Amino acid sequence: MSLISRAHTKCMHLLSVIQPYLVEVAYFAFFLSRHMTLPLFQQYVKEEIEKQHKSTTPPSINLTDTVQDALTHEEITLSVLSLQIAEGLPAVITVIMLGAISDKTGRRKILLWMPSLGSVLYSFIYIMIQYTGWNLDGLFMASALRGLSGSMTAFLAGGTFYAINSSDKENRSTRLGVQEFLNGIAYAIANIMVGYWVKSNGFLRPFWFTFICSCISFLISFFLVKEVEITQQNLAANRISSNQGSNNCCIDTFKPLSRFFKCCKNRKLIKVWLSIIAFQSYAIVHLGQINTLVLYFIGPPYQWDSDKFGVFAAVAMVVAAIGAAASPVILKPYLTDINITFIGLFSKAIGTMWIAVVKNETVLYFAILLLVGELLPFPMLRSVVSNSIETTDQGSLFALMHCGESISYFLAPLMFQAIYLHTFKFFSGFVFVISVTLLVIPVAFTM
Repeated sequence: MSLISRAHTKCMHLLSVIQPYLVEVAYFAFFLSRHMTLPLFQQYVKEEIEKQHKSTTPPSINLTDTVQDALTHEEITLSVLSLQIAEGLPAVITVIMLGAISDKTGRRKILLWMPSLGSVLYSFIYIMIQYTGWNLDGLFMASALRGLSGSMTAFLAGGTFYAINSSDKENRSTRLGVQEFLNGIAYAIANIMVGYWVKSNGFLRPFWFTFICSCISFLISFFLVKEVEITQQNLAANRISSNQGSNNCCIDTFKPLSRFFKCCKNRKLIKVWLSIIAFQSYAIVHLGQINTLVLYFIGPPYQWDSDKFGVFAAVAMVVAAIGAAASPVILKPYLTDINITFIGLFSKAIGTMWIAVVKNETVLYFAILLLVGELLPFPMLRSVVSNSIETTDQGSLFALMHCGESISYFLAPLMFQAIYLHTFKFFSGFVFVISVTLLVIPVAFTM
């Protein structure tokens, strides 16, 4: 019995030591699953619709290969876009509600375990569909459930909250940089795994893997992560705001958010909103560019296959992730968060312009090094926002912040891909020149 008792004591001691970092473990597992499901669901939809078209086209209808491919591609594009909207739109509302609820109740774990649960259900539905047969309605249900759980944006808000409230002010940007590093590494691993795994084993095993990763994230978030302790003053403020409720769920949830928009005479809030606008505008450029890179490299003059691009994107993201984790540690003693943000914006501009104008494949790879700081603006701007707002308001504010990011996730690719499709005939890199120009917006709002 004493042996069991000692083992239990050691386990509890070990758990208390690693407790502050369990959020990062859940963070990595969640985003590994997330970044795998994005290409997985697109490839799965593409493959199933192509099969469907081949099996349902009557022999009496003579369509040329070009027309048939165009019709198939149109249906694939519309299906993928519809599934993204089915997830993105509910997530916009849910993440705001979860943020408000977390601030009101003081229970921030809901921003972690709820989207993890949604991710579990998402992968499970895809697995069941593969066992039972193709069903587009089932895919919509999976997307809607993940959206209603808050999706990735809620988890980002929760992860950000835990990072900034589990660290000293001086170390916040470093902790956020570590999270960005984990996100980047998860992206790189996911892209490489999906490319080779689907080719060799199909879709079922990869979706089982995403299901397991989501379960790990959920179990850690729900059972092992502890609520962040807030000061007695903040607790008192929470109780006062709760007692002033109107007994109307919608009003009590959304009315407190209005205080963030009363910023005319509040310099701190003005600074917060300028940082948020800079964050959102940079997110649009970054996300739009990442999605357009696929079209750019598989088309002329490079004509890369998917495996080659996957490796390029993975290596670039690993380098950027290392930059996001290491730069705050190295530069923080000498520079402010804003200055480090400028370094990231400059890195993005130089690397993007390099991709736009360089046509030599060997020289092109130097862009990976130039883009080493492209992820830096995300943790730095989150740090700027966190330093300007009270702990009790951070859940709602970060929910609002990442709510805009969720909209960017399906609007930015549409915008940039439309620019690319209309300009690639005369200059394939023109879309990247536009994206460099758009970086003026985050630079202006960060100054």
